[in-house]
Amino acid sequence: MPVAEVEHPELSEAVTAVVARRGFDELTLNDVAEEAGLAVTSLARIYPTKSALARATFAHVFEQSSEGINAAIDGRYGVDAIRSFVMAVLPDDETKVAAARVLLPFWQLALHDDELAAASASASDAWRTLLRTWLREAMADGDVRADVQVDVVTEMVLNWIAGTQAAAIGEARHNAPQQLRAQVDALLDLLHG
Repeated sequence: MPVAEVEHPELSEAVTAVVARRGFDELTLNDVAEEAGLAVTSLARIYPTKSALARATFAHVFEQSSEGINAAIDGRYGVDAIRSFVMAVLPDDETKVAAARVLLPFWQLALHDDELAAASASASDAWRTLLRTWLREAMADGDVRADVQVDVVTEMVLNWIAGTQAAAIGEARHNAPQQLRAQVDALLDLLHG
């Protein structure tokens, strides 16, 4: 769910590129202006503070994630929808790892910012609803064990997805794309029983 309206996605892409290279703490308006090919004064007129730029970038990353999820799950049902959803957010390519590098500091900032926390919670709640629906569909079809606790498994999947964002960056040696994809298979196999 967007944190704010994304008016300049090209600037958000520049921020994502800088954060992917240097980290959020080292982000400066000068770096973003250089990456975007703008004068820093032009950038400062659009986003006068690092915080304003960060909010717009987080909104852009959320919007891109939502678009990817919607495209991946379109018309899918049950286990197929769960797999497609997880694969859409799995940090298994350069673009999604770059997004994870933006999302991790976002979550840290959201600890102390009610607006950011609300945006994050809204996105998570939407995902919860979808996962619960798909799990119930899969249980009805016999693709997931009948004794699965839907709410518990929903949180487990969401927690695992959040964990992969950090693991793909901090523990990439054990969480390379093929390893993450194998983990998805193992997770879904556990539900099938």
